[in-house]
Amino acid sequence: MEKLFFGGGMAGDEQKSMSLSIRLLKKGNSYVEALREGHSLKSIPSESGVLFVDQSPARSPGWYKFIGEFASNEFAPLQNQSCAAVLFLQVYSDVAPLEYRTMVLTFGTGHHSLDQDACERGFGLRVALNCIARSSLRGVDVATLDSTTFQKRIQASRKADLGGFGLDIERDLLRLAAGIPSDTTFARALTGRDALNITTTTSPSSVVEKCKKALELFQSSEYKKDYAWVDLISPVPDKKLILELDVIAYGELSELLKGNASDIHIALPDIIGPEDGYEIGYFGTGLKSGKKEVFSEVSIEDYVNQIQAGRPTDVYSMDVIKTNHDVRVVVNGEGDRSQKRKIYDCFVFETVWKGSTYVLFGGGWYLIDAGFYNSVEDEFRRLVSLTPLVANTHSKNERDFIVELDVNLDLLNLDQVKLSPAGAPNSNLEPCDFFCRTKRFIHLKDGHSSAPISHLWNQGLVSAESFIRDDKFRKDLRAAAVQRQKLTSKSNFHTLLPGTGVRPNPRDYKVVFGIMRHRYKSSGTLGLPFFSKVSLRAVARRIELMGYPVEVHLIEKL
Repeated sequence: MEKLFFGGGMAGDEQKSMSLSIRLLKKGNSYVEALREGHSLKSIPSESGVLFVDQSPARSPGWYKFIGEFASNEFAPLQNQSCAAVLFLQVYSDVAPLEYRTMVLTFGTGHHSLDQDACERGFGLRVALNCIARSSLRGVDVATLDSTTFQKRIQASRKADLGGFGLDIERDLLRLAAGIPSDTTFARALTGRDALNITTTTSPSSVVEKCKKALELFQSSEYKKDYAWVDLISPVPDKKLILELDVIAYGELSELLKGNASDIHIALPDIIGPEDGYEIGYFGTGLKSGKKEVFSEVSIEDYVNQIQAGRPTDVYSMDVIKTNHDVRVVVNGEGDRSQKRKIYDCFVFETVWKGSTYVLFGGGWYLIDAGFYNSVEDEFRRLVSLTPLVANTHSKNERDFIVELDVNLDLLNLDQVKLSPAGAPNSNLEPCDFFCRTKRFIHLKDGHSSAPISHLWNQGLVSAESFIRDDKFRKDLRAAAVQRQKLTSKSNFHTLLPGTGVRPNPRDYKVVFGIMRHRYKSSGTLGLPFFSKVSLRAVARRIELMGYPVEVHLIEKL
């Protein structure tokens, strides 16, 4: 790797308050490889490291002509103008491993010119966790992985303990941490994700020491004292393994292109501010040409359709997607190439490879800790019934399956019955899809629909809680059962439900989850995505603590 020279003291080397954005290049990458192809930065001589700058030309914003229509007189042109700088510094760590690493400092819009794949994923997050005590957090970003990915930003008005942020440490992937570091001489405040952003007092000659400290914090294992749970889902560093996993993910995308089912989906890897209405479009080799269609949200179905309407044979590998396919966000009616995200960074996918479970999210592969994985699998096997409601079905979706089961005289259809417990008007809780003569509350879902399976678990939990604690809910449920019996010519189901003022014994009932699923092509088995099992475990424990038995029924979709 090319060595970057550092000079000594600098003229006017004055300490001042600064906000610095720092990244770490991956080993073996040079500054040449770190800059995006087609960048407009210009190299200029520097006393330390390698420096690039850019001044964009002034241009009118997209809304200039629109707002001008409201003006009664002409007014001076309004223009936007931005500037950028990127500084590469080589830093030597005094902590093992003793080595030179290249740090990248970006200013203004300079980060848009970086190839993020050349930088260490999670660098800033690891630094943050190694220097922020769990009692000094100010904010976190987490992603809850499911068939729909939920991203949350939780901020405290002042520094607070980790426990106050309400994280599900088994299910939430920590993406960002912000807070007050223990060593305030390093920074007064910092935020870490891929980049490390610090507010500190520094100077041109001392900034190298700041970078050195950041590198040493990145190499530390101090985070394990307060945040050991983040290693339940840890980044995969092995390039060869990543290539193997990419082949598997591309195979799943190929199945969608053939019209088959797959669990791979896409989600924007970062949080869009609620003040920004946005639309997106898909760009790249082999995608539909001509005027671009604009969509209100990212969707694997829309992305696949854009490939099918273009030249699918040009999209022959994951490498093509990695290097050529983008989703571009249009914020407030104006598009900006600098705000594009790689489609690869949007993929969310889970797979088992050589006995281990991996998850693709945010442009990186993550390994699920083996002990954590085994404990979740053991609990899932305990819950799965060996005699499902129905072994298999030709029904295409949940609605068709409900119609199929409705002919069973031992099942009362309560689908789309909406009840509200006392004190919660218009809450519209669905008690279950079917109530059985054996006192089972049966909740059903097509496990390949766009909505997350975790919605099914939560429906069962809320229904079970309401049935135990709320007399109005039980009274309305009994009345709904009587009404549905008349509509379906079935009888006596209401007698299995308690009367007014009678609190039921939950051990007399059972909460049953029925999920329609295709068999996995690789193993030929019926199953659920790992993170759906994680969320099930938490819900099942709560339901069982109330006294209900819980069962899961896997129903094969043919």
